[in-house]
Amino acid sequence: MQLNIFVKAAPLLKEKKLNINVDTFIDFLAHYSSKDWIYPTAIHRKLKYDIKDIYDALELLREAGYIEQYLEIYCPGCQRYTGQYYKTIGEIPDEIYCINCDEEIENPLEHASVVYRVL
Repeated sequence: MQLNIFVKAAPLLKEKKLNINVDTFIDFLAHYSSKDWIYPTAIHRKLKYDIKDIYDALELLREAGYIEQYLEIYCPGCQRYTGQYYKTIGEIPDEIYCINCDEEIENPLEHASVVYRVL
């Protein structure tokens, strides 16, 4: 059984009085290991929490040093992520082609989603 590194963050999340069940949220995050990608939309689909509350909780975990934030581009053509991650907005190229459907993604910044990586 793998160690849930997020258990240490439970008091921090509970202190902020987020509109989520912190224990359920931490239990869900136990499935993630170092270097895994966390998609807020996946948490939303599974736990049915408001996406803003999920981002608020993940940002607290980022500030506490458990995860780091990245941007990933979503292809509006095939409805899939490109698999390319960027640390800052400035790193996103003006021209991106989807690795899934080979279509150009116009205005890639408009299709950027915030995702997180476990440290």
